[in-house]
Amino acid sequence: MKLHAALGVVMLGLVATTAGCDGDGYGRWDQRADSEIVFGIAQKKDADGKLTTSVGYEFLDVLDSGWSAVGLVSRDRSCWAERLDGRLGQPRVEGGVATFEGGSLPANGIAVIANRTDDLVLDAPAWAGSSDRITFQAKGFAMPTIGPQSFSPPSTELALLAPADPAAEVAVDTTAKELEIGWTPAATAGQREAVVASLVAIPENAPDSRGVELRCFFDHDTGKGRLPQALVTRFAALVGGTGAIRGKLHIATHRQLTIRAKGGWTVYVVASVDQREQPFTLSR
Repeated sequence: MKLHAALGVVMLGLVATTAGCDGDGYGRWDQRADSEIVFGIAQKKDADGKLTTSVGYEFLDVLDSGWSAVGLVSRDRSCWAERLDGRLGQPRVEGGVATFEGGSLPANGIAVIANRTDDLVLDAPAWAGSSDRITFQAKGFAMPTIGPQSFSPPSTELALLAPADPAAEVAVDTTAKELEIGWTPAATAGQREAVVASLVAIPENAPDSRGVELRCFFDHDTGKGRLPQALVTRFAALVGGTGAIRGKLHIATHRQLTIRAKGGWTVYVVASVDQREQPFTLSR
């Protein structure tokens, strides 16, 4: 399962406040946990207006063997560039079941099953608004049992202002003005919420790879955010090649529950709503 496609905007900017950054705010991600796993639930509206829900999981690293990312953290944004193939993904484990319950989900919730390699998709929304509550729990996955914990999901709607044309190809440049994302802030049920913008591209010399992603987290209340030029340049270097880079810009609303468990485990529980996907071309 390719979580960067199905669940889109996985997490780390909201937990990486200062880790791994040097004096100018840039640096390599300094992992604070021995092992990290992310569980995600994502809501998406198709071209016909139909709402669907996807759930899944992914190991980031186990015993410090796995992913790494280069990032920038400041007061107004948290951004990370990485090769998605660097994550451990879904190495086989003895078993495990995680469940999301509440909101608009069926009475018995929706389950994430260990070792399942395809997306589990529900042809219905998971929640109606951020005033709903979603409960998560998990057992297995080679980690300590996680008892029921609840959180508010992100907003289902986002009034995007920039890029202005949702159908147009977005122009990104490594030397020009930083790409701006703009939206109209709305009430978020008193909970911290992020708007996440990500660029995803597949290197030409590795068409079967999971690709490279640059993702930026912005506070929903600010109404705008920019993708930092230095990390756009880093993203282009990770993709490689010399010509223009073509890929997809994804924008979503996002909330996250971070759970510290015994044995050096960090469990990220991510809920997101895809708000827009459109093509981009990056010039360099």
